[in-house]
Amino acid sequence: MSNINLNQFLNNFPNGYNQVNSSNVNNTLLNQGSFIIQEQSTPLEVLFPKYITQLANTTNELVKMNQEQTVNMLKELLNFPKNFEQLLSQIVDNIQQDNKSLAFLLLSSSLNFASLAKMLQTGSKEAMTNLYRLLAGFNQIGVSLKNEQLNELSKLISIVGAMTSNDTQNVKNTMLLYLPWLPLTDPDAFKLEIGEKGSDAGTDSDDSVTILISTENYGNLQADIFKTDSDGIKILLITSKEFPQKDFEVLMKQESIKYNININMDIAAKEAFSKSKTEERKTQISMNISPGVNPFLLLISNSLIKNVHLIDSKENLREQRKEKLDNGKS
Repeated sequence: MSNINLNQFLNNFPNGYNQVNSSNVNNTLLNQGSFIIQEQSTPLEVLFPKYITQLANTTNELVKMNQEQTVNMLKELLNFPKNFEQLLSQIVDNIQQDNKSLAFLLLSSSLNFASLAKMLQTGSKEAMTNLYRLLAGFNQIGVSLKNEQLNELSKLISIVGAMTSNDTQNVKNTMLLYLPWLPLTDPDAFKLEIGEKGSDAGTDSDDSVTILISTENYGNLQADIFKTDSDGIKILLITSKEFPQKDFEVLMKQESIKYNININMDIAAKEAFSKSKTEERKTQISMNISPGVNPFLLLISNSLIKNVHLIDSKENLREQRKEKLDNGKS
């Protein structure tokens, strides 16, 4: 939610009630953010002008939320960090606070599944409490709120907190919180597997991620991401001939600069891809992660997926503009 600080709103809202003169409102009860007002004679708009306005603005913001904003609000309710790297730094083992960059700290650490499960479980309980507080604030002062996205938030919170015994599901749901244009509720949009120790997928020392992405405009892409012996990253990308490799390299170069780490790329083009105008395509992602689940490889995977989606989305915009121009000429 771009214009709402949810935590500030929830914290300030009860204070407004506490400031109300008891002679105007009898038997005002506060219970975990839920408010019960009895024997009230003065109009609510007179008692709480500031909060009536604030609630009205919040209602408007909630109604306009898109998928990305809905998931961003979910992160806020969960009390999760805004950025994926901040979250990863909280759920890794053996991280040392020294002069090394965050990238090298994550690269030399491993994901703590127990910490992630606890964070999701605790966050989901807190999120549901905060959501009830928000709804109670609306309902108890007579503001009608009919918004399907609040029901969606409740469902998403249940999904995040329900899978705490499943390491793979926890990693998947966590990544989806930071890829907000991929709905948590779509089982076909994002698939993730973690290899088993001693299996053909590798061992703990084999730090790698394989990503398959089905795009709307460039066909299928495959990315293999490895941790190199020189504490760097290697990306092998196989794409269609139409995929704008230069644009992708520029975006990943920005990630290299951002995290102050060397990212080598080897990009190969395969057969051409022709998009049919009548064919309905959507973004789909499959990931296979080595059993060590290196946190920095997860972070780079997240960035790579976002960058491919950004390139794909820009092509959609170009096609839409071209279609409008063509329609205008006819």
